[in-house]
Amino acid sequence: MLWQGGIGTNSAFIWGKVRQLVFNLQKRIYKAAKSGRYRKAKSLMYLLQNSYYATLLAVRTVTTENKGKRTAGVDRVKVNTPRQKMALVKDMLDTIQSGWDKYRPMPAKRIYIPKANGKLRPLGIPTIKDRAMQAVTKIALEPYYEAKFESCSYGFRPAMGCHDAIDKIAGALLKKQKWILDADIKGCFDNIDHKFLASQLLPLQHWRPIVKRWLKAGYMEKSD
Repeated sequence: MLWQGGIGTNSAFIWGKVRQLVFNLQKRIYKAAKSGRYRKAKSLMYLLQNSYYATLLAVRTVTTENKGKRTAGVDRVKVNTPRQKMALVKDMLDTIQSGWDKYRPMPAKRIYIPKANGKLRPLGIPTIKDRAMQAVTKIALEPYYEAKFESCSYGFRPAMGCHDAIDKIAGALLKKQKWILDADIKGCFDNIDHKFLASQLLPLQHWRPIVKRWLKAGYMEKSD
């Protein structure tokens, strides 16, 4: 069984093959979107979002690689063992086969984590299944939008981060630029316009209701 290989001696080889299969399809999506072949890109995205290998990779991401892998959502379900992980894969594939239009996410569990200034920041934790469903959707959507993003945008993108931004700023300073703006949007994620986000999905009608359901799923306060 492929999943069992994830904890065996050949795990690096097996997961390398899974990642390569997924990445190959992502490259095709990126190239299609970059060249304006949007119908082809959307067809490949739909194929990837519903694929077995992308589902495997999504479950591995949220149950093995992410920091919050052992944190349960409102359903109190944790997925730790290979058997539990494979059961989650099967559950996801059953849900996907039934149709994404029938999938309904559960509310997130809201907890509060301390900030550097002593205040508390609210954090929503979806159920482990909802996290995996989000992860497989991200796998499909990401290459499409990577083809559209500005080259000077570094936040929340694969293989990009603050060091790339620092390098860009350093380059600007060497060119004797006069101004560099350092700004922070207060309560950005709490106040961001969901309608605007949905409008950015306009060419991707299949994904708009899915993303909207996640945005509108709500939350439940953590109880002791």
